Amino acid sequence: MFKRKTLKEVKAEMEEAKGKSKVEINERPRICCIDIDEEVVNYLRESGFNLYSGTLGKKVKVPNKGRHDNHQLLLNYDFPANIHEYDIFLIDLKNGKTIDYKPEDHFRENHTGKSAISLLSSYPETIFDPRPLSSVILERQLSQIGTRPHMIVTFTTESYEIEYETILISEGSARRNGSEKHHIYSYAGYVPLSEPKYGKEMFVEDVRQDLKIMLEKSLKDSTYSQTFHHPTTWSNESRISDPKYKPLVKNSSNDIVSFIEKREELFLFYFPQISDKKEFLYDFLTKLAPDLIPELFPFSTTFSWKQNQDYWLPNHNELLNDKELIDKEYKAKISSKEKEIESNLKKYSFLHDILSESGDELVKALEKYLKWLGFENVINVDEQNTENTVLEEDIQIELENGLLIIECKGIGGTSTDSDCSQISKIKHRRCKERNSFDVYALYIVNHQRYLPPLNRKNPPFTENQIQDAVNDERGLLTTWQLFNLYEEIENGLIDKNRARQELLQYGYVEVKPDVQEIIDEPKEFFKDGQVCIVNIKNIELKLGEEILIEKNGKFISATIEGIQLDGKPVSTVSSGEVGLQLNKSIKKKSILWKKASS
Repeated sequence: MFKRKTLKEVKAEMEEAKGKSKVEINERPRICCIDIDEEVVNYLRESGFNLYSGTLGKKVKVPNKGRHDNHQLLLNYDFPANIHEYDIFLIDLKNGKTIDYKPEDHFRENHTGKSAISLLSSYPETIFDPRPLSSVILERQLSQIGTRPHMIVTFTTESYEIEYETILISEGSARRNGSEKHHIYSYAGYVPLSEPKYGKEMFVEDVRQDLKIMLEKSLKDSTYSQTFHHPTTWSNESRISDPKYKPLVKNSSNDIVSFIEKREELFLFYFPQISDKKEFLYDFLTKLAPDLIPELFPFSTTFSWKQNQDYWLPNHNELLNDKELIDKEYKAKISSKEKEIESNLKKYSFLHDILSESGDELVKALEKYLKWLGFENVINVDEQNTENTVLEEDIQIELENGLLIIECKGIGGTSTDSDCSQISKIKHRRCKERNSFDVYALYIVNHQRYLPPLNRKNPPFTENQIQDAVNDERGLLTTWQLFNLYEEIENGLIDKNRARQELLQYGYVEVKPDVQEIIDEPKEFFKDGQVCIVNIKNIELKLGEEILIEKNGKFISATIEGIQLDGKPVSTVSSGEVGLQLNKSIKKKSILWKKASS
């Protein structure tokens, strides 16, 4: 089933290549090229690299024209017989070469034994692809390298697997011998494949400067057709991104399209289809690879004596000491800032939790939020009544003028009528217990919690649900509103006392800053959104006036720094098409509001 060159043939080819080349070929590193374009191979060979040009095999056009047609085939891969002695493997998986089926190519001239195995290609298959099976064979041969340092560079293609059927040929008969599936990436063992995607838009990640420059230069006119994911591993009882994998290039959807994997003494590089592989591989083999595994490139260390302290140049020692000191200070500052970031994330995690959690975790996050809002006597009912099986509210808050009860839900969709109204039943029970109608009821929902908040339906309540809430004297509120309210309070647009009072309202509760009227929703923007055009009528605007900007239910304040009417600057305006310059940038679909007079 397999054909390969003998060691004698390999040495003869290498000697012939050396004889043709006028340049001196360096014995190491030994580089095995698999389906690398011949022009690239010749260029690298002329640069002094010791190369073998092999292949996973060519596709074969099989004349299976009818449903009874089938043909026996042999693999046509070409690997060096001493493959275990090679140091670097350059593999291009995008090999579209196809050859015609010739019976003589699939016949063993020299065979020992009374039986043999071949591959069977049957109708409707008309193109036989040997590469995935050859990939398995390559993996077995690469494993013979063992722990010796080596490197595999792959130019990727979309992943696929093929099922092969084998036949056992013996004297006077041939019978089917079962089938097996193999993958084009089998030679590399485990590869963190995601879905195949085709594209040209790629961005280099934050990697070492020399590699970053090399990649950025090479990505022009290059393409990708396969994406990958970053595997995870356990560390300190939590899952983290596996440090053995380093993303190099991502596409516009943040998918990985190029990365490095480090396995003991093996480096694996996966690159997209670089348009100019000749220059790319030359730069890679002369500049980057010798620094990663210098023992593979003895010819690159000719002047390594320059690094010896005995030959240092003037001021070199002092500069190195300065560099080390700066590096220590930098690491100390980064470490300190990382601790601050971690502490800040922990301190305010409840704000993310109200947008992502459900059940007990959502209740605890809202409990923390309500205490921050200034409510006293906030009680987590489930924690107080662990054995109570009667349906209760989630949170109780004793007020000076009554009792606020809150039902919380984190759901994947939007609320049903019964979800919204459940708090009414509990309200009636509490009123009866207290013999008073001083009970306020509020339903808070973290709706569509698996979606980013900006992609959720807001508000998530129907007109009937809102009207029913008004009729039943209860409130409806979303955690997204509370998230935005936090920032508006911190920015001084709303005070906590007013916000607490608003949560006692009926129907759809909207806690907004005090606004007088809408100025306009601008349609034209300039200077990165700091200048916009508005159309106003009988609304007075003044230079230096503070206005409010609303976007996705969130309010921020901005100051008018310039006004133009008919192309001329003015200090006040009340009607017309007006240009406003603000101290903050605004985005499309933002609404400008005039603040209410205090």
